[in-house]
Amino acid sequence: MSVGQGGPRPFVTEAGGRPSKARPDAGATTDVRVRVRDVATVLPLVAFPAAAALDASGVLTDLVAPLSGEVGPLRHLLLYADLGAVALLIVVTWAARGFRAPAGALPFLVLFLSFLPGFALTSLGGYQSCKALQMLTTTPAFVVATLLVVDRPARRVALLWASAGIGVLVALLVMVRPDPASQAVDTVVLAGTVSITTARLIGHGVVGLLCLVVLLPRWRLAALCGAVALEVPLLMTGSRGPLVAVALSSLVLAVTVSGKGRWRLLPPLVGLGGLIAPTVATALPETLTSRFAVLWGGPLDASAEVRVMLSRLAAEVFLERPLGLGWGGFGSVVPDGSLIVLPGLEDAIYPHNLLLEVAVEGGLAALAGLALLSVALARVLWTRRADPTMVAVATLLTFAFANSLFSADLNGNYLVWVFAAALLAAGPGRTPRSERARRAVVVSPPGVGTR
Repeated sequence: MSVGQGGPRPFVTEAGGRPSKARPDAGATTDVRVRVRDVATVLPLVAFPAAAALDASGVLTDLVAPLSGEVGPLRHLLLYADLGAVALLIVVTWAARGFRAPAGALPFLVLFLSFLPGFALTSLGGYQSCKALQMLTTTPAFVVATLLVVDRPARRVALLWASAGIGVLVALLVMVRPDPASQAVDTVVLAGTVSITTARLIGHGVVGLLCLVVLLPRWRLAALCGAVALEVPLLMTGSRGPLVAVALSSLVLAVTVSGKGRWRLLPPLVGLGGLIAPTVATALPETLTSRFAVLWGGPLDASAEVRVMLSRLAAEVFLERPLGLGWGGFGSVVPDGSLIVLPGLEDAIYPHNLLLEVAVEGGLAALAGLALLSVALARVLWTRRADPTMVAVATLLTFAFANSLFSADLNGNYLVWVFAAALLAAGPGRTPRSERARRAVVVSPPGVGTR
């Protein structure tokens, strides 16, 4: 599979084998061949939430139970396999580069250093220790792997394919293995998960397919049909945050894509809107449509009221204690009895908003580090705005960030950091004159990296 179509065109290849077109156009497609190994390489970076959800659904254990009879060791097999694949990517790729710091590492290093005061205030035990441990191990591992691996246009397009494939897989499994308790309230959720988890996985597939609509003329119709089809199970989950995130990311894609690409995007956006409006108005049951009423000014339900309450409390506490509460410490200021939590997770309470979570738990230092990361992202996007693969990854980042304003904690929203790293791995887009003088410029023979 390749991005773009038409006859072979010469590529300018820099030292290191990275193809780049002279005078690229953000509204045009780029002739970058994406191989199966590219998709397989980036898949572990975005599959972590899906692996956890599929493990929880029992898909794998149910398949092997008749053969082995013992399913205990397999309950988290996909999760551990994904983590192992990420570790292998880091070791192999980094060793091949002589353990040099990858491009884009500095903003994340500054962010990590800004998080250190929050670690000093973190209490030991329970959710706080688990959260801090994951912030020091698993989440940085995904960032490092992304900086090392997603360093070329083909890998950025592979992220779209991987996201789309995960969304399609989860949507199919939702129909095959729905949660009975959710069906009782007219929603469709993957067994073993909650509605917003299922919706976020499907939503990533919708956004990935929308980006492929713009980048892949040959696959445009199939990607468009897939994006429209995935909206049905997305709506049936009854989750509102991912639906809002899809709308915001679609808007970003429509605004940032220029030229003909913008007109190519209009049909899928109109198609999605044409599907959502009548479906919500007529086809969905009353108990489900009532959940979406808040999006157009309806009354807040219990879930929305709790999120508003947590956000207000986080903002107030941050103003009172600007140095932070320590990572995972937000639960200590939430009044007892104000939330319904699962047994054993009484202290696993967070603001359900990434910005407020960083502010109230990490304090001003962490908030400043996050601001510097945002500036670095804005800079690289501006200098490489002509690259449509960068626009596509920025769209995925928009979806992940919009979701982080509604649900999960800092580690649960790890895709925000992954897609940010995928953008920073591309570099600033400008090469010093001395470096350009030392690079060998070679014109690839026709057909190499193109189709």
